[in-house]
Amino acid sequence: MRCLAGILIVLASYLLGSANLSYLLAKRRLGVDLRRVGSGNLGASNLAVQAGKGQAAVAFLADCAEEAASILVMRAAGFSLAWQAAAGLAAMAGHNWPFYLRFQGGRGMAMALTGTLILLPYEGAMLVAFLALGVFTHHTAEMNLVGVMLVPVVAWRLGRAASLVSFALALLLLAVMRRLQGSPSLGKKTIREDPLRVIWSRLVYDREVDRCGGMPRSPDGDAAGGV
Repeated sequence: MRCLAGILIVLASYLLGSANLSYLLAKRRLGVDLRRVGSGNLGASNLAVQAGKGQAAVAFLADCAEEAASILVMRAAGFSLAWQAAAGLAAMAGHNWPFYLRFQGGRGMAMALTGTLILLPYEGAMLVAFLALGVFTHHTAEMNLVGVMLVPVVAWRLGRAASLVSFALALLLLAVMRRLQGSPSLGKKTIREDPLRVIWSRLVYDREVDRCGGMPRSPDGDAAGGV
């Protein structure tokens, strides 16, 4: 019975994470689908370009709250770290692949940051530093990727519980999978047309490659991806 309750909380976490406020705000305020404008990312960074930093801040905090709620509800119910990690990952999966948006959502970095801060505070602080460095240098995608890659390494070196190291590895896997999926609705080059260039652009820069071989940049000159 307790196992069933844990599974239900995990499923509820996925549904909660799939409530993408960036998409909803853009639709309501601008009447646009974020998947088809800018970077194609359903996250706060793309919303900031389209609707302003105020709206983006609201969406970012909402993503953080969804992730925190998923983990803390599981914790309040007395479940183990493994179950808490599963709820956090389910919320990220919901954000990255919402079922009602054809499984094309955001990148989940706000959720990854929140989940890491709750479950792995030291590693979370390190991730904050990399995200801040990315914003400061206008290379957020590269710094996000490096930070997420280092989390499982540091967790392992610090002797964290196996469930938490697994959480960090799964977090990295979710981030990489979502980046490689890209934003196909933008109509840029496909993996079949130019596999190495497209994979590299999506994985490292979290951007699509246009058909002229260039990489689109946001209005503030940041070629990196979003949250």
